[in-house]
Amino acid sequence: MPALAPAFSLDDHRGETRAYRFPRPLPTVLCFGDMVSAFQLASWIEPLYLKFRDRIDIVGIAAFRGVPDIFRELVRTSIEKLSPKEVLIDWDGEVAQAYGLTFGQCRVVVIAPDGTIARAVNGAATPATFQLVTESIAACAPDVAESPLAAVAEEGR
Repeated sequence: MPALAPAFSLDDHRGETRAYRFPRPLPTVLCFGDMVSAFQLASWIEPLYLKFRDRIDIVGIAAFRGVPDIFRELVRTSIEKLSPKEVLIDWDGEVAQAYGLTFGQCRVVVIAPDGTIARAVNGAATPATFQLVTESIAACAPDVAESPLAAVAEEGR
């Protein structure tokens, strides 16, 4: 995986193209999942959101390489029903591959505002990996204070 985050553009599940180029104003957390590992992302996305709120940009990316064109609308509709947030779809798997996604394991990548990849971990969150990721977010943007609700979120973990 490169030291600097590669730029990319993907369509979201509504068909709107989203471009990500670095640097960006906030730390960015890319959360990749494929058809097998997507459920693992729940252990990352909500706890990170509760800890940092709008102080980071969390981007969900579904790596659905190999899904035939005929089924793509069904996939988009399913995502819309299941996810309250925007999900980008990587139909050819190139972005997921560039960021090191391994089939069957979700991948969480922390990118500093300057575009440096600060941390990447695979699999569902554990207390140890969650701490590594949150420390990486704090280190790459020291002015990113925790949300006032972070203590409540930590108690619930």
